[in-house]
Amino acid sequence: MVEGVIDRCPTGIAGFDKLCQGGFVRNSDNLIVGGPGSGKSTFLLQFLWTGATRFNENGLYCSFEPDIVDTLNDAMTYGWDFSKLSEEGKIKFMRFAPQTSIEDLKDELTKMISKNEIRRICFDPISVLALSLNDKGKIRETIFELSALMKRLKVTTVFVDESLEGDMGTSNDGDWTKTDILRFLSDSVTIFYESGIAGVGDRAVRVAKMRRTAHERKAVGMKIGDRGIEVIENPSVIT
Repeated sequence: MVEGVIDRCPTGIAGFDKLCQGGFVRNSDNLIVGGPGSGKSTFLLQFLWTGATRFNENGLYCSFEPDIVDTLNDAMTYGWDFSKLSEEGKIKFMRFAPQTSIEDLKDELTKMISKNEIRRICFDPISVLALSLNDKGKIRETIFELSALMKRLKVTTVFVDESLEGDMGTSNDGDWTKTDILRFLSDSVTIFYESGIAGVGDRAVRVAKMRRTAHERKAVGMKIGDRGIEVIENPSVIT
């Protein structure tokens, strides 16, 4: 890396890296937030797939949901055969129960990351980890511990959390606290919208925050086609 130039972890997702000077900051933690159907899980899978197939970076997908078989089947519709990459040791999948303690989680992740030389890791959905935690301070401490560990292990992390379209920390039902904490702790926050804006694309995306990056601040069109996510490269639409 050239001195003074920030090392980037390219997502490999068409159009996205142009919004943020070439991708996520290497070894940072990044939050993707959006409603159902906005493309969050597709982004994670595409991030891991391109990492393994284009950039020679091993990846790890961590799920807190009961089953990820449907997710992997969805990936096949884009031609992403994760079973083959898993056999080759390039992509690993781990499922954790929501009740898993932060210490057990950190131990298992440390072993997996070290053993398989993981460089990219995704958590989907991260808020499930805090479902059993009612204290805001404890939630913050848990997320911070996990984030700090990932940075020490030198992996680029993507967290996913759900939010209603247009709702970024303003809900009245109490769920806002988890997203709000994630927003402040993460190095970047990207919002996915499940509908297009001004007719540009069938969905939209906006990089709301990315430290150490002169990123595009407008919402831009995005579509999901046969090859996955594509961000429309004319960032001229403003929310």
